[in-house]
Amino acid sequence: MDDTQRFFQEEYITDSASARELYVDYRRKSLKREARRIRELMPHGGRLLDVGTASGFFLRQFRDYQDWNVEGVEPSRFSAEFARQEFGLTVHQGFLADQKFPESTFNVVCSLDAFILHRQPREDMQEFYRVLAPGGLLAVEIPGHRFRMMTGAGLLYRTLRGPSLRLNAGVNFYYYTRATLTRLASMAGFEFMESHPEGMPATGNRFSRIAREAYDIASGALYRMTSGNVNFSAKELCIFRKPHGQVNAAPLSMTACVQPESRRVA
Repeated sequence: MDDTQRFFQEEYITDSASARELYVDYRRKSLKREARRIRELMPHGGRLLDVGTASGFFLRQFRDYQDWNVEGVEPSRFSAEFARQEFGLTVHQGFLADQKFPESTFNVVCSLDAFILHRQPREDMQEFYRVLAPGGLLAVEIPGHRFRMMTGAGLLYRTLRGPSLRLNAGVNFYYYTRATLTRLASMAGFEFMESHPEGMPATGNRFSRIAREAYDIASGALYRMTSGNVNFSAKELCIFRKPHGQVNAAPLSMTACVQPESRRVA
């Protein structure tokens, strides 16, 4: 755990240029879209915590709305400083468990393309639940599992690149599908609300970006037509709710895994 913390604090992002390129330029469209979805689900605003806030560009999308009070948690000191200086945000440098937020502090907690980096996901999921007020929302963006396997271990990848892509055991500790993420969230007491397909980062030359956008449109349409049962999207945004009338997090018992009876895919 100490090695992991040192890596994220000092080596994961090492300068502001990397923070801007990776977490502003490449992610601009997705982060704007995800922020808009959160605002639509919570039209009256509230307090929002972004865990793994990176550049802070996602939180920047709320700054012009008076009903929103936002802050972030980011382990990389370079990224945290970038978010403070570039966007004037409140960003706590460190890990979620270090912050000791009071219970039921936030109306929304987000973890966008960051939860796969959590080394203790069950404990952190329970902490999400604890700091959320009853009725609050949890939004977690994860890599699309089929997309990751197709582009990192499929026949096409092996033909072009040779050996399959290996997991980085020092960074990406877990991979999820919507089903496994939902089971983990339900163990902490969350209820599944809805999910959305998300696209690839905008990298590469003009031709590459056009091809990526076309793929995102096609895979997103397939996702919606099949209610998310056929998912080849690059990423997936899953939204959960902490039920009203509940304050304390439920014990994380393996026998408590209950799949929600209904779900909405948007």
